[in-house]
Amino acid sequence: MPMTFNSKIERVYFSAKGLFIASAVFWIYLGSSHPNNFTLFTVLFSVYIAINMLMFSLSQKRLIKSRSMLFYLFSVDTVFLGISIILDGGAQSQMFIGYYILIGLLSVYLPAKEVGIVVIVFSISYFLVALFPSNFKQLMTIIMRTFYFWLLGGIGYMTAYYMRASERKVLRTLDILNERTWELETSQVMLENVYETTRALSTILDMDQLLEEVLDIANKLLRVRKCTILLSGESGKNLYLYAESNIGKKTFYNPPLMYSEVRPTGIDMSSKLSSTDKTKNFSNNKSFMLDLPLISHGKMMGIMQLEPLKKGEFSEKERKSFTMFANSTAIAIDMARLHKKMQDLTVIDELTGLYNYRYFGSKLTDEIRRSDRYHQQISLLMIDIDHFKEINDSQGHQTGNIILQEIASVIKQSVRDVDIVVRYGGEEFMVILPQTNLNDARSIAERIRTQME
Repeated sequence: MPMTFNSKIERVYFSAKGLFIASAVFWIYLGSSHPNNFTLFTVLFSVYIAINMLMFSLSQKRLIKSRSMLFYLFSVDTVFLGISIILDGGAQSQMFIGYYILIGLLSVYLPAKEVGIVVIVFSISYFLVALFPSNFKQLMTIIMRTFYFWLLGGIGYMTAYYMRASERKVLRTLDILNERTWELETSQVMLENVYETTRALSTILDMDQLLEEVLDIANKLLRVRKCTILLSGESGKNLYLYAESNIGKKTFYNPPLMYSEVRPTGIDMSSKLSSTDKTKNFSNNKSFMLDLPLISHGKMMGIMQLEPLKKGEFSEKERKSFTMFANSTAIAIDMARLHKKMQDLTVIDELTGLYNYRYFGSKLTDEIRRSDRYHQQISLLMIDIDHFKEINDSQGHQTGNIILQEIASVIKQSVRDVDIVVRYGGEEFMVILPQTNLNDARSIAERIRTQME
């Protein structure tokens, strides 16, 4: 690509022109060499200096393009040197040194093609003004000087070429070092932010709040397009979709959607789901999806799926940050589940293993708020055992307890894992059915009644 004259090159160029003018003044006016037509040369030299000063002034004010300035000055130099050599005696003139100065300078800053043009023009110009009149000796001198034009142009260009190549290598090396430094600094900042942010996850013991915070971190800090949280069920055999975010839009599933089966050897993400499973299609860009296992104390808690914001795989530093985030998330989920189990110990009915009345009040309020927040339906079943007091009176409380346990088992097996079954008191049971409309609630109630008969 042709190089243009920037401010530094212009200063160097005009400095060289100043050196050339000073040398010409010394040789012609202070030295022993005097042109034949001294007055005409003085006028020509004054015009030449004036044109150079004008060009210098215009270049400083940026009123002329660098390429245009170069063309004008090159034309002026060619004409001035040609006339000066004619006035100074042709082949005997020492003004040809001006060609050396200009070729040496221009060959450093111009590409090879333009250097060749400069040398050709100067060679032809010098031949025309110095060849006649001349003898054989002068002819050989002219040819030798012209050869030096080419030699000087070639040496100047090759020297500048290798200097520019070395400079480009140094600049590329510096760019690489700066890029690596920036990547290391960015990676360190990201790791610190991820560490500080995820450390706060362990303080969140409510599962819903925890998952919402995880999605916020994935969107704002990790800057991924999509984050999906899949958690194993209580039995550890099924994998459920609990929450996901897609370009900042968060979705929570209550009840969670069954996704795939967790096998003893690991998680089979490609296994086909049965027709009875509620499934969901994930991103079409599966080749770039990163699946991070959520493992806490050697126990598989689930999977975190991350999809990059732009097409392409995650970098190694991103994978390290995401892995640390997934590990912290797994520990936080494990603690939230443990906290829930500890809470359950105070709200579990000892006889039936169902939730008790104390838990029912707070849980029903939470589920109603959740249904309002996500615009979902919710249903409530109340189940009462007919003539239970007569059974207790006639067959004893031990028989009554067995009946309560069997009925609790039937109800538990007739509903989903996410449904909340409560022993409300005595022989009364309540079932909270999230995301269930009235018709589905009737069907569930009828199924329970049928299985009890």
